[in-house]
Amino acid sequence: MKFSDETLLEYLEGKLDESGTNAIESAVETDPDLELRLMALDPYAPAVQAVFDRLSAETPQIDLPEPVAPAQPVFGGLRLLAVAASVAIIAVSATFWTTRPEPLGWAEQAAIYQSLYVPKTIASLDNSPELLDAQFSLAEEQLGRGLNRDALAALPGMELKRAQVLSFEGKPLIQVVFADAQGRPFAFCIIRQGGDAPNMDVEQEILSGLATATWSQDGFGYMLIGSSDQIDLSRQLEFLTASFAS
Repeated sequence: MKFSDETLLEYLEGKLDESGTNAIESAVETDPDLELRLMALDPYAPAVQAVFDRLSAETPQIDLPEPVAPAQPVFGGLRLLAVAASVAIIAVSATFWTTRPEPLGWAEQAAIYQSLYVPKTIASLDNSPELLDAQFSLAEEQLGRGLNRDALAALPGMELKRAQVLSFEGKPLIQVVFADAQGRPFAFCIIRQGGDAPNMDVEQEILSGLATATWSQDGFGYMLIGSSDQIDLSRQLEFLTASFAS
């Protein structure tokens, strides 16, 4: 069945009666040339194509459920535009969900928190033995293990300043704060990860502009955080890994 351009334009504009609309839509299913003529005549086609041109070529393929037929038929250009717009929205959504950043882990969060510290933050901290006793008692109770305070007090080149209880995703995260000889803040963090957490060797990297070292052992995660990205942590790291070895 042949259709004139005038008839196809009426279809695209939603002006064609129901029988004419059904005839065109039935013909399109088996006539690719007719579909191309419709797209060429559709005034919305260039705008829709521009949307697809802006989408990344790496947009992943997504298995979508079979479309559900609408309760009321939609005719003409409005139907073509709705389908094209829906596909464009799905593609944009897929791009967003596959490229959004991963949630930050506990080490990244701890480094962000520590990056706010400056020497003045810890200069006036009360680190009397009585107060440290109370802080470590609370921290050990929350963590469910000892913190080897004597070893921490002997950390090379550091003065023990404070122990405080933080939390990450409902898990206790203990931050032990130190000051080096220049009064710059350092931190040693321990988080309870659970018995099924794998052991991990020491990994050193720069997080939030600070030199860090992280490792895991026997259900606990450990982290040493320096005061800048230029700090050498090797001396303190060797001491801590030995002190907290099983």
